[in-house]
Parts: sequence; structure tokens; C-alpha cells
Amino acid sequence: MRAPDQRTGTLLGVVLLFGGVLMLAYWSLYLTGLADLGQSDPVIAGFEAAFLLADILLGTLLFLGGWMLLRRRPGGPYLMVVAAAMSLYLGLLDLVFYSRRGLFDSASGAGVFELVLIGTCMIAGSYCLWVGWNLWNCGDS
Repeated sequence: MRAPDQRTGTLLGVVLLFGGVLMLAYWSLYLTGLADLGQSDPVIAGFEAAFLLADILLGTLLFLGGWMLLRRRPGGPYLMVVAAAMSLYLGLLDLVFYSRRGLFDSASGAGVFELVLIGTCMIAGSYCLWVGWNLWNCGDS
């Protein structure tokens, strides 16, 4: 795997760090109850509780990968690809679950926040996987 050029590495590092901050913000709001993110619904609370450990791991990978990319460390692209794959998977799970629960039927604060989180997971995850694929030189075959 080749390292991304400095400009791309900086952009990716910032994207990963932003993803980690967004994840931290979500769980801070959820666990403290400062925002209504569905905590009162036992089905939503059960769903979210199932992903706490996975989200902690993803947040850790995002922070470490972002830090390594900003410092041009060789492990950065690897952590980026792992975090990107996790991000896409968790984003798809959230999208399907919350769509089936009707969260997006109205323009509620919880629905908008969840859509921003899912959109960030899907767009940034797809971009980081694409860049990671190209860094592995697999896009040439």
C-alpha cells in the first residue's frame, strides 16, 4: 500500500477525526438524554444498546486512523479502510432500522440528526473505501 499524498492524507485525516467527533457527540447526547434520540422507546433503546461496543471501536479506529493519516504514519490507510467498512455497515443497519421504525416520516430533530449521521457514514465510508482501494493499487486490474 502506498501512502496518500499530503493533501489527500490531510483531508482524510480530518474526515476521520470529524467522524470520531460526530460519533462522540451522538453517544454523549444519547447517554445524557440532552437530545431526544429515541431513548424512551424500548425498541430503539435496545437497538442502540446493541451497538455501543461497535461504535466505541469504530470511534477509536476513526481517531487513530485520522491521527495517523495527519502524521503520515503507515497504519493510517489500513485503519481508514477498516473504519470505512464498519461505517458503511453500521450506517446501513441504522438506515434500515430507523426507516422501518418511521423515524424519517416527519422532520423531527432526532430524525434529522440520525440522517446526518447516516449520511456521513455512507458518504465518508464510501469515499474512504474508494481511496483505500486505490492506495492498494487494486483499482488498476
